[in-house]
Formats: sequence, C-alpha cells, structure tokens
Amino acid sequence: MWKASLGCFVIAATTGFLYRLGIVGWMPSNLSLENIRHAHSHLMFFGWAVPFPMYFIIQKVDAELKANEPNILMTRMAMASIFMGVASYPFFLLYGYRPVPVAGMDLPLSVIFSGLVMLCWYGFMAGYWKERKYISDDLPIRFYDGALLMLFICSLGAWGVAVVQFSGVANPLFGKALTHFFLATFTEGWVVLILLGLLYESMEINTDKLPVAPTLLTGLILLGAPLTFPYGISEGLMSNQLLFAARAGGLLAAAGLGLNFYLLYRGTVAQTAWYWKLILILLGIKALAQFAASVLPAHFWISEHSLRLLYLHLLLLGAFSLSILAWWHMSTNIPVRFFNGIVLSVVIVLVSLLSLTSLWPAMWSGPWIFYLLAVAALLPVLAIGAYWFKMIQSQNNIR
Repeated sequence: MWKASLGCFVIAATTGFLYRLGIVGWMPSNLSLENIRHAHSHLMFFGWAVPFPMYFIIQKVDAELKANEPNILMTRMAMASIFMGVASYPFFLLYGYRPVPVAGMDLPLSVIFSGLVMLCWYGFMAGYWKERKYISDDLPIRFYDGALLMLFICSLGAWGVAVVQFSGVANPLFGKALTHFFLATFTEGWVVLILLGLLYESMEINTDKLPVAPTLLTGLILLGAPLTFPYGISEGLMSNQLLFAARAGGLLAAAGLGLNFYLLYRGTVAQTAWYWKLILILLGIKALAQFAASVLPAHFWISEHSLRLLYLHLLLLGAFSLSILAWWHMSTNIPVRFFNGIVLSVVIVLVSLLSLTSLWPAMWSGPWIFYLLAVAALLPVLAIGAYWFKMIQSQNNIR
C-alpha cells in the first residue's frame, strides 16, 4: 500500500513539473494546462494525501488490537481507493471533467472514478468504526477520529458539485462554493488533523497532563475548517456574509492550530530530530498566514492567487508531506543524508513559489523565474527517486 501511494506522489509531482514546463511553452499540443493541473491535484489527493494516512491508521489500529493480520475491510478499501484514483488520472490529464466517448455514450469517466474513490473512503470508515470501540482513546486517535469525520463531510461537498452540474443550476456561486467547501474541509480539516495526530505520535509528546482539554484541540479545527471555504471564491462572487464566515472559520482553525503548535513545541526535547522541528516551523507559518488572512482587509489577499498557491504548498507539500516522509524514514535504516535531500528539495520548491508573490522583491523578478519553477518542481521527484533506489539496494522494507 505504501509503495503504491508513494508511486502516486512521484507521478503527481512529475505532473506538476509538466505543468511548469507548459507555462514556459514546452508542452505536448494535445494537453492543456487546466487538465494537467486537475490531474496533478486529484492524484495528489486520491493517491497520496488520503491513502498513506490510511496506511498508518491501519498500522495504529493493528498495533492497538495486537492483530497478526491487517484489518481486511480497511486495507482493501484503502487499496481500492488508490486504484480508482490512479484510474481517474489519465482521464483528468486528457479530458479534465469533459465526457469521454465510450461505446456510443459520452461518460464523464474522471467524475465517475472520483465518485468511486469516495465510496472507498466510506468503506474504510466503516472498517475503522467497526474496530473503534476496541481502541484506546489516546490523543492521536482523537485526531484521526476528527480527520475521518472531516473526510466524510468534505465528500458531501464533492457530491453536491455533481448534483449542481447535472441539475443545470444557473447561479455559478453554488458550484464554486461547493467545490471550495470540499477543498477547504479536505485541506484545513482532514490534512491538518491527520498531520497533528501524526506529530503527537511520532514526536512522542507526553500527553498525560495537557494544560488544554483534548476536545478543544480538535474541536476548534473541526468547527473552523468547513467555514473557510469562501477564501477560494473569486472577489466578484464574495458577499459580506461569506467573508464573515471565512474570517470566523479561519480564526477558529488558526486558534486550534496555534494551541497544538504550542503543545508540540513545548514537548520537543533536545534529541528531537531537526526535520520534525522544521515541520513545526512550517506548521507555525501556516497558522500565522491563516490568522493574518482572517484579520487583514480582504483586498490584501483575496485576488492574490500566487499567495494561495504558496499557502497550499506550504501545508500540503511542506508540513504534511514532509511529516509523512519523516514517519516513513524513521522506519528505515537509510542514511539520513538521503532524507535530507528530500527535505532540501521541498524547501527549494516552497522558496521558488515565493517568487510568484508580491512578497518577492521586484528587482529580482523576470522571465527566468518560470524556468526556476520548472527546475524546482523536478527536484522532489529526483530526491525521492534516489531514496527509493537506496531502499531497493538495501532491500529495506518499512514496518
């Protein structure tokens, strides 16, 4: 399962590199930038950001139950979700959301496979809740509970998008709002809660005497994450009510993340590996950015697509993916310099995205930046490829 998920990360990252090549004009004529972007993001979500966390949730459940064999339903549903995510990839790449002619019919295969992915999520949740009563109620498990709840709620937004598309609703706000409801609940809910649960577990933070109620640590994020969806809606469609909801949700989520950051930072000890500290720094920057977006006047950020792009990569590629890869690295005997190469490549990608924003000095701007972005996008693929090759050489298998 982890090999398949990691393979999806490599393919999705390579697709991101292809997108950067397309920006500088090096792209096959039968592809479009929009379809490449859809293929990149959906495979990252369906093949990486959900299945790999499912893998370590299965590990957690099996360890708690002292099971010799993995939970069959959870494992099969996680593997099926990867398969469906990979199956959707070529259709997103070539057609986007457009129907595909099949046996005399026009079928939106990318949408169909996406729906099957979410059905697999439900199957995984069913397997998890079947075993939940036998698992101790420690802090990481509470975060995984909340994350799975967010995954379920975000999927409702995706189903809503399909209903709006096929019902022919004229108001474009409904489709936009539901799309961003899915994205916001996924990234600010599922991703953040999974990340925090993994950090508490991997960094071995002592959670016996917390100065904050555990319910508050998850509850603020659970309440705030779904409300942040208006941040992604264009300025012309944003109303005062939507802006207020986004600010309120952002403040709740930022407060919850800030509390967790304080506890995690306070719990670090001298022997904590440096890369965990870097992940905490990225998480802290993310919390500050979310807080700033909630209190600053909207015109500072609402039309700045490059800032949102940097923010998403800071969370998804930076804090989230590095935490998963760090958890993976802890289970191997690969020399740390190979993992350091992965971390360095991710940092370079984040710095390169900074060059697109207004935070970058104007005197350093120019067409060369887009070539820099293309080169930087390839580095994580090469770094993870080198790590994987070293694993094959040492015949190393994790967990």
